[in-house]
Amino acid sequence: MSDDELADRDRLRALVDRLPAMVAYWDADLRNVVANQAHCDFFGKTPEEIRGRHIFELLVGELGEASRPYVEAAMGGRDQIFEKTLVDHHGVTRHVQACYMPEVVGGKVGGLYVQVADVTGRVEAERARDDAQRLLHISRENAPFGEAMFSTAGRALYVNPSLCLMLGQRREDAEGLHYLDGVHPDDRDAAQREWRQLVEGSVLQVFAESRYCRRDDTTIWVQRHSVFVPGSRGSADVVLTQFQDVTERKTAEAEFARLAVTDPLTGLHNRHSLVTRLAEHRAAEPSAYVGIVFADLDGFKDVNDVYGHAAGDAVLQAVASRLAEEIEPPNSVYRLGGDEFVVLAVDAVTEDAVARLAERVGAVMSGGHRVEGTDVTLTASVGWTCSVTADIGELIREADADMYRDKARRRRAVADG
Repeated sequence: MSDDELADRDRLRALVDRLPAMVAYWDADLRNVVANQAHCDFFGKTPEEIRGRHIFELLVGELGEASRPYVEAAMGGRDQIFEKTLVDHHGVTRHVQACYMPEVVGGKVGGLYVQVADVTGRVEAERARDDAQRLLHISRENAPFGEAMFSTAGRALYVNPSLCLMLGQRREDAEGLHYLDGVHPDDRDAAQREWRQLVEGSVLQVFAESRYCRRDDTTIWVQRHSVFVPGSRGSADVVLTQFQDVTERKTAEAEFARLAVTDPLTGLHNRHSLVTRLAEHRAAEPSAYVGIVFADLDGFKDVNDVYGHAAGDAVLQAVASRLAEEIEPPNSVYRLGGDEFVVLAVDAVTEDAVARLAERVGAVMSGGHRVEGTDVTLTASVGWTCSVTADIGELIREADADMYRDKARRRRAVADG
């Protein structure tokens, strides 16, 4: 062998020894002819200790039994590519991809080329990915809130059981759900704008609350958090959405809002509501007249003193009911406290119109009541005023003063006989 050939052989040997994969050649009797350094490192032997050994002197025990079918198939002339788990002489478990390639000469197998690549990193990464996907799937399937993934066309790619339950949908029907399906007609335009902003990229996420119509015709409030997720490595863009049923909270908020402007005894609007309503009307029609009718019940204190506060409350509820039936919108009725009631007039207000309204209020509030088996007759004292500029305090004071003038006039009339 020439010097150049020797140099080429040495370089080839050095190259093979530097390969991270195990490389070896076994003859027709399955005895080793050559093995690279990685092969020697795995088995913890020198090349001299491996050379000439039978392949199953190295592949022993379970490793040998697992490898035997592949070795026999390769020696039968068929290429073998497979993956398996090995434990090296240090006790370290490795995942490998093995290639057993027969050397066929003249139609006969003269030997066996073996290449074994360590793919532990890839296998562990795949297992970690699979575990993560499994945990994500478990998390979504068992989440206490609704989850869905939508294509940019708005069609559901995934819907979890909680969302199906929330919307009253069967799982098989919900798979084809559209982003806007179930949204209450009055909230649909807002939800449609939200979706358009997401898919057009003007926003990356949207946080909103909408009413939804369930399949059983009930209406619920749903908090919706949608995020646009751009595709990567050629995958499609998607929209991820979480849904939370917030009906109880919205109902409680509505009740709190109602209580804030409602008299708890009579159900009429309260003073706070009166201030708000007047301010809204003045803002909408700053040059329009508004009228106030102020009234209370003469002798109401005697009802409480003689029959008790429960009886007095019943009288107030009856009077409030009569007023609520008599006064039509846009005019409105309020209880300020005790036996004091106010009517706010905003419809075609003139002094004559408010004076006539005051007469009607007095007539409605006056009359008989059945209290503890006894008929009790009460009369109402009524005052009124109207103005373009006066605030609610001034209006009530003027109407209250007029009411006391009314009381005084009626007392004089009674005294005069």
